[in-house]
Order: sequence, then structure tokens, then C-alpha cells
Amino acid sequence: MTTQTQTFDPNDGPRRLAFILDIDGCLSNEGVPIAGSKEALLKLKSQNIPFVFCTNGGGQLESTRAAKLSKTFDIAISPEQVILSHTPLRSEVVPRFKNQRVLIVGENCGEVARAYGLTKAEGLREYGRRHPSLFPRRREEDAVQTDDVDDPVRAILFFEDPEDLGESLQLCLDALLTNGNPSGPRTLIDDEDAKQEVEVWFTNPDLVYSGLARHPRVTQGSYRLCLEALYHSATSSTSTSYYSSNNSDQNQTINKGRTLHATTVGKPTPLTGKTALTKLLAQCPPNTTERDLEIWTAGDNPYSDVALAHTMGWNSALVRTGIWNGDALDLEKGGVRPTRVDDSFAFVVEALLPE
Repeated sequence: MTTQTQTFDPNDGPRRLAFILDIDGCLSNEGVPIAGSKEALLKLKSQNIPFVFCTNGGGQLESTRAAKLSKTFDIAISPEQVILSHTPLRSEVVPRFKNQRVLIVGENCGEVARAYGLTKAEGLREYGRRHPSLFPRRREEDAVQTDDVDDPVRAILFFEDPEDLGESLQLCLDALLTNGNPSGPRTLIDDEDAKQEVEVWFTNPDLVYSGLARHPRVTQGSYRLCLEALYHSATSSTSTSYYSSNNSDQNQTINKGRTLHATTVGKPTPLTGKTALTKLLAQCPPNTTERDLEIWTAGDNPYSDVALAHTMGWNSALVRTGIWNGDALDLEKGGVRPTRVDDSFAFVVEALLPE
């Protein structure tokens, strides 16, 4: 079933079709292709239609994901056609923190960050081994505590969901409260005038995603809520667990708790939209501009895929093969208006590229 909820009116005649494609819930579910997706992608490629994959998943290099996608869909996919949740960090973060210590959240993501050019990136587990007292459950017998007073953590980057939520929350909180050196004082608790010096970057605003399980699975946006709540509580004078008794007088002046200052990329943020546009234009003839393209996002999440189209002024196709399978009219009441609603991506391609 197809529903069109708004009409696309091209400016100055026909423009070249181009697609920004979600993966999980749109083309596949946890690596298993959705019916018709292989054929739809092959049709795009055979007609030389520019397209990129844009996902709020990460935790690996774009080249690694491209190889997996190529195998899944039996089609050659270039790394330049893949935008992962953390791909925008290549331009927004790497140049500023290239030679500074950064803490990386996500299993085996320290290696990914170093491949990006962050020479002093450390994964949480790597960092924890140098600070064995921070999370005693993983303490190794021969571990030696180190002091980072001369080389503090300057940023915390969430490349992927935490491998161990408890460990991740504890180490991130330690780095934040001490402004980068857990061996030193908890500056943001002890000094009401102190500012948060450790930058925090999240790369996926989504609270949930669609997998093979019957119900949605929580993801990075949910973990952000956890860190925000703990940070606010830890810096509140009502938090008797974090404040020591000898700070009782000072506690009266710090009673509301701090708000975590953080930046988020990933769909539907403009930084991710601009990254996707750049990669689309790279597939087009020289001098092609955004105005020359009729860009469509396709995905299963109204609040990331459709919202990205809203953010960038593009068209959106919402499919029913993933996290969303509701009534388009209900979405409109909430201000979400997909250009069209289809049962699957195969139907989207069939409608926009008729035989």
C-alpha cells in the first residue's frame, strides 16, 4: 500500500533522482535483506542513480561496512557511499583533537578512531586498564594506576553503543567530573564556578532501533539520557552519594545540578545531512549542485529518516518494514509529514522509477 501525504513540485523542470538510504529496517534487518531490496538497489545502480547508505549505526570503518553491504546485497558498494553515525566526526572533530587524548565509547572503536587520525584515542577498555581503580570489576592483577594530570581527556566520543553500560557510565562520569583527569579532584563538584572542559559527542540520537526481536531495541540516544541523568544528579547538592560532608556549606550554592553540554551528530542533524549531500554530489558530473537533484531519503524511522528530509528540505519515503508501521495521519498530527509512505523500499523504487 502506498500513501502520498504531500506533493513534490520540482523547480525548473525535471531533476536527477538521488537517494539517501537507511539500512536497518529499510533494506535489511540485522544483516538479513528485506524482500525486494536487492533488486531495488540493482535497479538504482543499473540506471546510474546516485545513492548513499546513511545509518545511525557505527563502530567500524566505512570500508568495513561497505564490504559487508556488498556481500549482503550482492552489489559493489564503495566506502564513499557509506555514512556511518560517526562519519561526520572526520571533519568536525578529528582536525581539532588529532593529537589530544580522547575517550572512545563502543566495542573495539578505539582502533577505528585511531584510523580516523585521532592519534591518542583510547577505547574505554584501554583507558580502564590504565585506571584499574575506576571500575574494579575489570581490574587486572598487574595493572598500574596512572595519572593524566599532564595529558587529560579532552573529549568523549560515542562511536557506538557501550559494550558495558555500567563501565561506560562510570568512566565517562569520572572524566567529566574531574575535567579529564580521574586521579585529580572532582572539579565540577567542588567548584561551582568551574566549567565543563571535556567535550562530549554523541553520534546517534535514536532511542531505539528495529532488529530481529519482536520489539524495538534501545540504542545510543537512550544511553545519552542515562549519562545526562547521572551527571545532573552527581553535580546536585542533593546527591549525598557524591558530595562529601566537608563540602556542606558549599553544597547549598550548588543545588540544581549541571546540564551536560554535548553535541549530537547522526540523522536527523544537519551535519549528517551535509555529509550525505557531499557524497551524493561526488557521484554526479562536475558542477552538479543540490538544486540539480531530486533527493529522497528512505527509511523506517519517522523521527530520523523523515526528519532528516525535513531538516534538509528533501523528499522522504517512509517504509513499513521496520520500527514504524502506523497511520500516516497520526504522524501528520505530530508535525511529521513523509512525502510518501510505502510497504517497502522496493515499492518506493517501483513508484519513482517506473518501467
